[in-house]
Amino acid sequence: MNSLLAWINLPLDTWLACAAVLMLGAFVQRATGFGLAVVGAPLLLMLEPRLVPVTLVLFGLTVSLMMVRHYWHEVRLDAIGMALVGRLPGNALGVWLLLVAPMVILEKLIAVIVLFTVLVTVCRFQLPVNRITLFGAGVLSGIFGTVAAIGGPPIVLLMHGLPVDRMRGNLAAFFILTSTLTLITLALANQIQLWHFQMALTFLPAVLIGNALAGALAHRLDRRLLQRASLTLCTLAAIGLLV
Repeated sequence: MNSLLAWINLPLDTWLACAAVLMLGAFVQRATGFGLAVVGAPLLLMLEPRLVPVTLVLFGLTVSLMMVRHYWHEVRLDAIGMALVGRLPGNALGVWLLLVAPMVILEKLIAVIVLFTVLVTVCRFQLPVNRITLFGAGVLSGIFGTVAAIGGPPIVLLMHGLPVDRMRGNLAAFFILTSTLTLITLALANQIQLWHFQMALTFLPAVLIGNALAGALAHRLDRRLLQRASLTLCTLAAIGLLV
């Protein structure tokens, strides 16, 4: 145990708390269609800031790969093409923020991103879907995804009018491509270390358990109640980062 703790360079209680956060995030993601990064980012920042955003991006990619196999027949790349183009400048801006902004500013920014996510989820604004809005959503998604691994809300804002399975399939495909791009961008900016992969390896069972539990139990749960509970948790965590 001592050698394992030395390998991951985290106190045991911190590791257990982070594992619980990621398990909860994976559960919420599988049950409601989103939640891993939204739940994880503010809580992990309080527990171990070094895990944000790299570890969340890694697991966002993992969960998206598990989801897309259920909805691959709904994927339409023409629906997300301009958003993918917008991710390029968005990722560049996000990396710039990571490199120049002090942690206290990043914490506030991540809190605002989480609150924006809650607002989008609750209010369900209806915006026109065209090349300009898709590009703009891609830019915001790139910034949010690179800084906090929360790249979904700007895209969800445009896609929530689609059938549920089509939205999930296109979001999963979008996140697979953009998570890969974000990891490449972070690596080029020297923001990824071997330690991140070591930590991800130790947390992988927690994420898989959370995903499996949701797969087994989600049909028995009130999806709206679970979503409200997760949004309340996210809001409280974000407010905790702001004060």
